[in-house]
Amino acid sequence: MKILIPMVDFGRTGGFRVLSELANSWVRSNHQVSFIAPDCSELPYFSTIAPIIFVDRKGLLVDQRSDIKSRGTIKLFSIYKALNSIADQYDIILANYSLTAFPVSFCKCSNSKKFYYIQAYEPDYFWNVGTLKSKLLGMASKLSYYLPLKTIVNAPVYFSYKNIRADAFVPPGLDLNIFKPADTSVIDYKNKETIIIGCIGRKEPEKGIKYVLKAFEQLHNQDKRFLLRVAFDNLPNDWSHERCEVIIPKNDNELASFYKSLDILIAPGTVQHGAPHYPVLEAMACAIPVATTGYYGADNSTAWIVENKSSESIVKVVIDIINNIDLTHSKSLKALQVAQQLDWEVISTKMIDYFRSKSTDANIQY
Repeated sequence: MKILIPMVDFGRTGGFRVLSELANSWVRSNHQVSFIAPDCSELPYFSTIAPIIFVDRKGLLVDQRSDIKSRGTIKLFSIYKALNSIADQYDIILANYSLTAFPVSFCKCSNSKKFYYIQAYEPDYFWNVGTLKSKLLGMASKLSYYLPLKTIVNAPVYFSYKNIRADAFVPPGLDLNIFKPADTSVIDYKNKETIIIGCIGRKEPEKGIKYVLKAFEQLHNQDKRFLLRVAFDNLPNDWSHERCEVIIPKNDNELASFYKSLDILIAPGTVQHGAPHYPVLEAMACAIPVATTGYYGADNSTAWIVENKSSESIVKVVIDIINNIDLTHSKSLKALQVAQQLDWEVISTKMIDYFRSKSTDANIQY
């Protein structure tokens, strides 16, 4: 199968990791996969073995990148022009971002099947910025869900979420050779000299970092053994604490080591609960107890669910975790079993099966 994935740019968020890993798995399974992107795009942060086709402002294929930056509308137009000329060389055109859905939908092709992989309800993230530009982008993003594309979502919560409609989902995968437990024995919190709670450092309000920081301050006031360990230096500028450590993982192996160094991971995102959230899944795959507002894979049998936007709830749950070591251990083992179903080979095959089912009008149940 020949698959083309249009990109406006490459970034560092989980959605870009998913695309790179899907492409890598498909290439290893002997599919022909390419990304197509404007020539002013950065190179992928998440490495891929799939080739990248760069196009200039006119949509012409070029041999190398350019340092001349372009506005978003020009990037989208260049992708549209390029797709008009090469789309029919591919079996599948996979839109993956709300704004790339437009050139994919409008491009002229007679042989290719057009799909739209939705990894989040993107209007929420645009509208949270609050600027006029972001509001307009949010409106465009919302309109993308009405385009005549075959839609795949990454969690059941999006089957009928606001104006999204879909009938199949393919969750993100994990590299289980990296994200795996260092130890699955019971954690004896009562006799630990230090209890390490951790989170991912993200300033965006919807990530809920301020609730972790406030909860940690309360926990440390109650018990000086508590230490906060944060991955990535993206904390609020006006916050610091003598018992906070910031580490900068340089790769997935170091990120996995971060999770394994924790006693508890806190992931208190404030929006789109039920959607996948990589820190939750990665920590579960490392058998680390997770306290979260509720994301894909995490429920009362696999994690500790905290109230939304509530530092007090985080404090209560953390105390419950360290006081109920047998229950915490059983939840962590159940979480591990759930995460181990997300091997990339399994996930990438599921997506290919869906492509084939919609291309041949066969019915495959998921």
